[in-house]
Amino acid sequence: MHLRNTVVTALATAAGITLGLLPATVTTAVAAPSPTANACTPGDARVVRSSDMAGPLVELLYSPSCRTAWGRVKQASSGDRVEVKNRLGARKTATVAGGSTTAKTGSVNDRNTQAWACVTTRSDNVACTDAY
Repeated sequence: MHLRNTVVTALATAAGITLGLLPATVTTAVAAPSPTANACTPGDARVVRSSDMAGPLVELLYSPSCRTAWGRVKQASSGDRVEVKNRLGARKTATVAGGSTTAKTGSVNDRNTQAWACVTTRSDNVACTDAY
């Protein structure tokens, strides 16, 4: 379904440019697929980068079949925040809920770009993974 929607969008954009209805430079936003989407291989996600400080462990996870990345924090405290970003400017954030020690962000596109994850504690200490 995702591929069909992408093809339909591309054809509609090309037709609009050809007919002069759209400018020649058009930016189309395409959401990164979910790591659990049907187009992705279940279980192929893996931790590709990690960084820890005295306390929280932040991890960058990557799914080769989805070409997406997301962040996860472990051993964290309520209110700590994990964020994943890519070099294209996309970002997703999650906050550790009360009574929990982990949080996971939504995914960002990692195709033809790089992504990294950071944790920010309630006391504003920051630790980030290297880009992948």
